[in-house]
Amino acid sequence: MNLFEHASWLWHTAYNTAEHVYVDFYEHMTVDTPAKTYQMYISADTNYAVYVNGTLVDFGQYADYEAYKVYDTITLTGIVPGKNEIRVTVYSCGRDFSTYRIGQPGVIYEIYADGALCLASCEKTEMALNPCYQQGAVDEISSQLGFTHHYDATVEHLPLARIPAQIINKSKTLYPRPIKKLSVGENCRTMLYAQGVFMDSREENLSPSLKMQRAFLSTREAHTLSDGPVSPYFPQEKGVLFHRGNCADAADGLFLTFDLGVESAGVFSIDIDVPKDTQILVSWGEHLDDLRPRAQIGGGHWTMCYKAPAGRHSFVCPFLRLGLRYMQVHIYTESATLYYAGIKPTDYPVSDVPYFRCSDHLHNKIYEVCLRTLHTCMHEHYEDCPWREQALYSMDSRNQMLCGYYTFGEYEFPKASIRLMAKSLREDGMLELCSPAVVSVTIPCFSLIFVTLLQEYLLYSGDIDFIREMMPTSRTILSAFAAQLNNSEKLLMCRAEAKYWNFYEWQNGLEGAWGGIPEEDLTYDAPMNAFYSMALRSAAKLEEALGNADAASDYNTLKSDLDGRMHRLFWDSERGVYTSFVKMGKAYHHAELTNALMVYADVCPADCEASVLAALTNQTLLPVTLSHSIFKYEALLRDPQKYGKYVFDEIADIFGKMLFNGATTFYETAEGSRNGAGSLCHGWSAIPSYLYHAYVLGLKPTGNGFSTYEIKPVTAGIHDAEGLVVTPVGEIKL
Repeated sequence: MNLFEHASWLWHTAYNTAEHVYVDFYEHMTVDTPAKTYQMYISADTNYAVYVNGTLVDFGQYADYEAYKVYDTITLTGIVPGKNEIRVTVYSCGRDFSTYRIGQPGVIYEIYADGALCLASCEKTEMALNPCYQQGAVDEISSQLGFTHHYDATVEHLPLARIPAQIINKSKTLYPRPIKKLSVGENCRTMLYAQGVFMDSREENLSPSLKMQRAFLSTREAHTLSDGPVSPYFPQEKGVLFHRGNCADAADGLFLTFDLGVESAGVFSIDIDVPKDTQILVSWGEHLDDLRPRAQIGGGHWTMCYKAPAGRHSFVCPFLRLGLRYMQVHIYTESATLYYAGIKPTDYPVSDVPYFRCSDHLHNKIYEVCLRTLHTCMHEHYEDCPWREQALYSMDSRNQMLCGYYTFGEYEFPKASIRLMAKSLREDGMLELCSPAVVSVTIPCFSLIFVTLLQEYLLYSGDIDFIREMMPTSRTILSAFAAQLNNSEKLLMCRAEAKYWNFYEWQNGLEGAWGGIPEEDLTYDAPMNAFYSMALRSAAKLEEALGNADAASDYNTLKSDLDGRMHRLFWDSERGVYTSFVKMGKAYHHAELTNALMVYADVCPADCEASVLAALTNQTLLPVTLSHSIFKYEALLRDPQKYGKYVFDEIADIFGKMLFNGATTFYETAEGSRNGAGSLCHGWSAIPSYLYHAYVLGLKPTGNGFSTYEIKPVTAGIHDAEGLVVTPVGEIKL
């Protein structure tokens, strides 16, 4: 069948320039005997949710581009004999964020009954502004994640003035979702962690998030808020009646804090019975350092509003995926019967066939938590973190891809994420900082790592056709950097323009700056040049795989010349290590990351390598952080007999400390929540899972797609290790 041949893109010109708009599209279908299956094909900008006879059936537009629109295939349930109403609620964001690039708002769909077209979006479709969601700009959760969502269920049944939808001119060249759709689970179990009454601060004009952050909380034992013993676990079939008791005059309402037990991701879900229309504020977070989830951090607002109608009502918000462990609700009423508050988990389906285990329970637990970290950072694409951003970064994703090849046997997911990155290529030859997005700055070395992760994808997957598709992007990036070598040292300097952020990692001197750099402050940056050297090495391998021997030779020659200049400029012969920066002839800054990169990129000559590796273990250099520790560990594992045990002992120490602090996923930095808005679930920190497979078990591909591979376990102080990896050539048990 020719999909969307009979369908039209729909919207209304009145909403074209608006931000944060929700529009309902209505269809009616009368059937005598329902078909066995109803398949709906749908695409929208920004997002959609489909309801059949008032029941939520499916939701979740793939993150895409205006020129690369993706459609979903969903199964409609709940079709009954007689008249059926199908409502598609479309959310249009209308502003660029790190998770979304502005496209033309609209929706297109077709519905097939047992393979026969029975309904399509067209000029007969009716539409109306959704009356329940707050329209127009609201508080941003974060500058990366976008707007929060507020819902007023008290107006759900008010009559609406529907108008005919307008057909809009938007391409019907659509692509099937390149990865599996998220699985939406039942309400996940939550535990009532704390409860009591609250009184709002009497400050005026507070945002909902500041209301929650500054409210006075008075904790009560659960049984004093109810008429009998209270089971702490929800959902509860009979519900729990909570009331303010003798605090009715002083308190503004009830507060309930829930613990999901582990870091999780999903959409907000609540089931509650209140005696009158009641305002409810909801905040979520990863810790309780403030004795509550941190509802506001700077300009970020981790709060949503829900107004419950009198009586029992349940609600699921399909347009916002929460990353959290804890949730708090403030209920502005004297009493309420709660059946559930928490999330419906939204997980990407992954294989549980691969595994790693050994005789050391700490390393087994680290591996287990790495898997949860990785899985919680996979949805429409790889995410840096599920709580704060949910954004696709190339540097973060490179770590996640390497881990995922071993832990999940995943190849379609990284392929789709790589394509999203490539489609963000800018006029200056750089990738956008996040994809699909438009961000005011980009990080130059994050574009370089794209070439490396592309070559690694070929090595693990063997997908040469996809490499051909991606090579123009790789070549453009490298050409853009080659053009920057026109200086006295013929090396890369930090970028002066305000649109570049010269970031390497969250460590003193390496966190970079943006906003424009004066010419006298420009530096030659060893990390930048090392990433460039790595990219050239990867590009040569890619061209060789494609049969382009001359191009491969050119890249290798360029790398060799670059490496020699790098060593001469950055080598500190007195200390036997590399410096990070040279400014106006003066070299300074000694860091583990810089030295690890020089070894990893094959810049460091053989007669200097022992000195550098020793320095990586003697605590004389600025420590590497979790994000880039993979470079340190792989550099050290070039001498596995000497440093293998050191590497895995350090992993046990660093990641073990997080576990002993209660981590259920691994942090953005070892500081965890002490770093203000620090993420407690960050995909780039799952690298031990890669090291267990690639070094403890010793499995590495030597030919593209595991056409050949080696098994060389290193001396690591870990015993009785075994595992299984799913590869393109089948399962490999070790």
